[in-house]
Amino acid sequence: MKAMSFKDHRKKVQKASLAVSLIIFTLAAYGIFTQNDDIFIIGLIFIGFVLLGGILLSPIFGRFWCGWLCPRGVFLDQFLGPLSMNNKIPKILRGKGFKTLMVLVMFLMLGFSILGYNPILASDNPLAPMGGFLVFMCIVSTILLAVPLGIIFKPRTWCSFCPMGYIQSLLAKKRLLKLHVNDCVDCKRCQKDCPMELDVTDASDNDDCFNCMKCVDACKRESITPTISLTKKPVDNSAIPDNA
Repeated sequence: MKAMSFKDHRKKVQKASLAVSLIIFTLAAYGIFTQNDDIFIIGLIFIGFVLLGGILLSPIFGRFWCGWLCPRGVFLDQFLGPLSMNNKIPKILRGKGFKTLMVLVMFLMLGFSILGYNPILASDNPLAPMGGFLVFMCIVSTILLAVPLGIIFKPRTWCSFCPMGYIQSLLAKKRLLKLHVNDCVDCKRCQKDCPMELDVTDASDNDDCFNCMKCVDACKRESITPTISLTKKPVDNSAIPDNA
């Protein structure tokens, strides 16, 4: 009997994450439109879900949240994937300057919300605008950026400059979960299947790695192995032919 691939495990985890997130997100959105604070505060659970799942796990597992649990990532993978033209992600969207700009914009808008300038939610509860900001920004950024870019380029183009993802990547520089590459023949199959177009065989750490394990499943030689290590990501390219 064939062992279950990472792809199979990932799909199950993603479906469970999407189901939970949709319930929380729907209740929070309903609270916004009805101006019901009691219901809307549930949106704060969504904030905690993102922060705890993403930020706190990143020093250990890197951007594991993005690859396995992020509800928007699941949507882009499962629903937008078949519609995508799969063109290369523009370099400008992957640059540190653009990523930093997106983070600054996010914190600026969050600051306005905390100060009571949230245009979609007026509430006496100081915590409510924070939940409103997150739900509103998820809706707007998905419709205006994630979906159009995902259709024109790779499905998860948004993830290449997502503010939350970038913060996770900054915290993931010394992550414990890494990929060990050994006896590589430089066939580039792993890079082709990578949603972020990363070169798995590059000796330098790729902090944007989702640890989605698509590259592991793609490698027919089983040259890529997930490892828990305290040292710099071990990569052995000695077996790559000089003229590969």
